[in-house]
Amino acid sequence: MAAESLQPQTIHSRIAALNLGHVGRAPITPAPIETEPLSRPSPLPRSQTTSLPATMNNGYTVGDPIGNEPSAADHDYILRPAPITRTAPKKPPPPALPPRKHPPRTSPALPPRRSSAALQRKDSSESISSTFSTLSAMSVGSGGKARTSCSRTPSTDAGRKLAPVFDQSSLPSLPQERTIRQVEKRYHGLGRSSIGLMPTKSTPNVTTTNVESPPTLPSRPPDRALRTPVRTAPDGATGKPPSERAPTMPTRSALSFGMNKARGTSVTDGENLLSQPVPATCLCCRDFSAPDSHAAKFPREIVPSIEWLANQLVAPFASPTDQARVIFAWLHHNIAYDVVALCHNAVQPSTPANTLVTGLAVCEGYAGLFTAIASNAGLESLVVGGHGKGAGFSPLQPGQPIPAEYSTHAWNAVKIDNGEWKLIDSCWGAGSVCLREQKYNKRFATRHFTMDNDEFGLRHFPTNKSLFHRVDGRQQILWEEYIVGPSGSAAVTPVEVYEGVAEKEGVAETKVLPSNYQIPLSANSTIRFQFEKVCAHWDPIRNGPGRPYPYIMRIHNADSRGGEEFRVFDTNGSVWWLDVETRLLGMKGQRVGIFTVQELGGEDARGMSVDECRRAMGRKGWSGGALAAWELV
Repeated sequence: MAAESLQPQTIHSRIAALNLGHVGRAPITPAPIETEPLSRPSPLPRSQTTSLPATMNNGYTVGDPIGNEPSAADHDYILRPAPITRTAPKKPPPPALPPRKHPPRTSPALPPRRSSAALQRKDSSESISSTFSTLSAMSVGSGGKARTSCSRTPSTDAGRKLAPVFDQSSLPSLPQERTIRQVEKRYHGLGRSSIGLMPTKSTPNVTTTNVESPPTLPSRPPDRALRTPVRTAPDGATGKPPSERAPTMPTRSALSFGMNKARGTSVTDGENLLSQPVPATCLCCRDFSAPDSHAAKFPREIVPSIEWLANQLVAPFASPTDQARVIFAWLHHNIAYDVVALCHNAVQPSTPANTLVTGLAVCEGYAGLFTAIASNAGLESLVVGGHGKGAGFSPLQPGQPIPAEYSTHAWNAVKIDNGEWKLIDSCWGAGSVCLREQKYNKRFATRHFTMDNDEFGLRHFPTNKSLFHRVDGRQQILWEEYIVGPSGSAAVTPVEVYEGVAEKEGVAETKVLPSNYQIPLSANSTIRFQFEKVCAHWDPIRNGPGRPYPYIMRIHNADSRGGEEFRVFDTNGSVWWLDVETRLLGMKGQRVGIFTVQELGGEDARGMSVDECRRAMGRKGWSGGALAAWELV
């Protein structure tokens, strides 16, 4: 037994033993402790608000059973803790507020209101409504009813009446309509001179006054006489003046008259334009300042596409010639010749889009981009391929055979004003290449746009024989004629003309004489050196930089001091000439040339006369630029 009582019991058995020990016993409840319950202040009444959303009560109400509460049989055997009551000292009430020392102020009483009968108003005939004075009041004993008293003053519009009703039957009948014949008969019957001013109802009294004629103007003085001669009518002619056509306006850009023109142009300049009209076919004298300046406003870096560029370039110009010129000028400003690719034999085919992005091209890239822009602008343009006498070309030597035809260059043909096909070279017009230094010289050579197609053909030979577009009537020229040159002999080398000075001063390269580069000294004769303007109506002031420089010839006279002598050219304004004996030119192997005198004695020599230049040469220092050169043989 002892061994069994010492065995360990499980928890369930122990709980069962405890429950059996409480069977028949009354629950032990401790006696309550009498303490004063803690008094709490009653909560303040809360007013129902409408700004808070309604809440949902998920709890239970009194009397509802609790799901997790133990059964009733278990209440008798669970000891509950005694209730704890806490006491707290009461707070004393706050002290009462002190009484007011000053009685509240009362507002002053309003003055009595005057009656409306005492007011005096002025009568007005312009009033269209009555005047009201209204008083409203509300009293406590009125039961919410308003009491209003009104006074009305009489209106002066009581005597007005409405217009009568419009009745068409009361209108008088219209007079009978007259025919055109009746009007013409009455007009011719009265005569135009007999019809005078008729008085109207608005002016019943018309006063006639004798208006004296103005005094006659005095006769013009002789120095202010009209420049146009007075034409007298022949015998038997009527008094009507003969019909004359207005003088032809010069061919200039429409915008050039208001854009980028120097201020201070005299009136006589405009008169010269009218008295000496420029032919429409001459591009050398045309003013392209507006297209050239407009082309510089669109650098390549800001151009989004070729279509956008074409619209921006040609928008201000209606002439196809000006549109082609602005594209020609834009290529000069934004595309450079790819000298590295040319000198290293690394030229690759390019597209207009690639040329626009890189800004580098050879002749093919210039021509392709020009045609792309021109086509998007609505111009007719073609890329022409063939041979060009540019950098690297050497004239044929005596006895050298004529080579077969080959292509080395590309240029453009574009249709300008009057449907004329014009040959241009935008590559050579943008600058020149120095192969010895592998350097590109950016220079705007406008003559590759303005020269005629015949002169253009001296250095360009197209592969397509239908693209010569000559102006002399010939459809084409032969390859042998082109490669030999205008002299007709391979042994003849053309004179060396410097394009920079010739183009700036308006000198025609094809009109520099002698045309042969080599001058033989064997013949004891006199040689005339001569050159002309690009055209007879080319004005150095209007079309060039200003009045022309004086021109001199440098020769190697053995009798002169220092071995050099400078002789001044004579001129009539269009042609310059100088005659020199061959024995005074110099020795074989030496070079002679023509120069412009730009400064003489430290002063600008532009516009200096021939006599002034001759007196100063040899006594004052000078500087200038080379125009042409020859070799003595």
